Amino acid sequence: MNRTLCLVLLALACLTASAQELPLKEIAPQPACVHLDRTALHFPGSRDAQDRFYGLLDSLMYGQGRNVRVWHVGGSHVQAGHFSYRMQENLTRMADSLQGERGFIFPYRIAKTNSDKSFRTSFTGEWTSAMAASTHKDLNPRFGIMGIAARTADSLATVGIGLGISPDTLWRFDRFRVLGYASSPEAYPILVSGTDTLSFSYDEPTQSYLFELPEVTDTVTIGFHIPEGEDFTLTGTQPISGRRGIDYYCSGVNGAQLTTWLDKCQDLPRDLQLVRPDLAIFAVGINDSACKASDFKPERFKENYRRLIRLIREESPDCAFIFITNNDSYRYISRGMTYNVNGPTVQKAMFDLAEEYGAAVWDVYDIMGGRNSVIKWRDAGLVKSDRLHFTTEGYVLLGDLLYNAIAEDYNMHHD
Repeated sequence: MNRTLCLVLLALACLTASAQELPLKEIAPQPACVHLDRTALHFPGSRDAQDRFYGLLDSLMYGQGRNVRVWHVGGSHVQAGHFSYRMQENLTRMADSLQGERGFIFPYRIAKTNSDKSFRTSFTGEWTSAMAASTHKDLNPRFGIMGIAARTADSLATVGIGLGISPDTLWRFDRFRVLGYASSPEAYPILVSGTDTLSFSYDEPTQSYLFELPEVTDTVTIGFHIPEGEDFTLTGTQPISGRRGIDYYCSGVNGAQLTTWLDKCQDLPRDLQLVRPDLAIFAVGINDSACKASDFKPERFKENYRRLIRLIREESPDCAFIFITNNDSYRYISRGMTYNVNGPTVQKAMFDLAEEYGAAVWDVYDIMGGRNSVIKWRDAGLVKSDRLHFTTEGYVLLGDLLYNAIAEDYNMHHD
């Protein structure tokens, strides 16, 4: 076959590929409080960045491009894992062979906090933990892209991580990265594989520990070489498979505000080298606005988002952005809970930012029905009794609706 004919066939294949549509998730009938007619992405300004992202998807799906990388960052809505993992499942199943990388994993059980149920973790030994959004007298670590850290001086301490929760979501890997730092070069992590103890190669740009595994697996046990008087601080892990597909990275920690990520996670800029996102999904804002209306400053809120966007663009100049507005909610006060009146103010701030940066807005506040709609969602079993967090069913629904919003936008606007 001559070169001209090959080029013609390739062009025809690309035309055919671009005409194909992404599949949509079937949404079961929902109560009237879920406004399914309001779930589309909004573009108050340019949509060029989103269309560039769709171009990367095209290249990936038809075997011509690199992996596509997504970073989903937020607070407790992301740490819970139900929303973000549902998005990951939907994106990686929209076409054959798009599984990609699993993303970052942290053994939340060490910190005695809620854990993503899509993987399992265990630990032994003595640990002290901290979360970036909280104050800790005993531990003041350097936080990274996961916003959580655990320190041990126990030479017998271990951490176990398993990704094989169900047969259809088996995230096997043959490399494994440990994020963290030691009190001296004499302390470092080791990996136990069967009867073998594996050593690492130190990745200087990301200051992380990279292990090559002797075989593909879905489970590892991390041990530590810690001489007396030394310690090791774990800030995350990353299973690596090398599979083609969509790499979905999540950073969520309970109570996180924009300043949590910007000011307390000093290793975030360095760790973003491991992601270099093509799409950043912003779910930060519910904790920033958990205050009286007079105390919430929209311009400060927007400037903090500008700082985060500048940080991302240092690694990914062409990154696309989706802002997720706050859900209608209540907020904690000393006497219990009170209604959070700042939902519309955050909503407007995000639309302003989306216009400024050529980004999209996914308007959860409007999808819920606006002011006081959280009561109806609670009564429908989609929001918990605290009127702030969603139930598992509610988070899964959000994951399906956001995926459909992206897929429908792709199908309508991309050629």
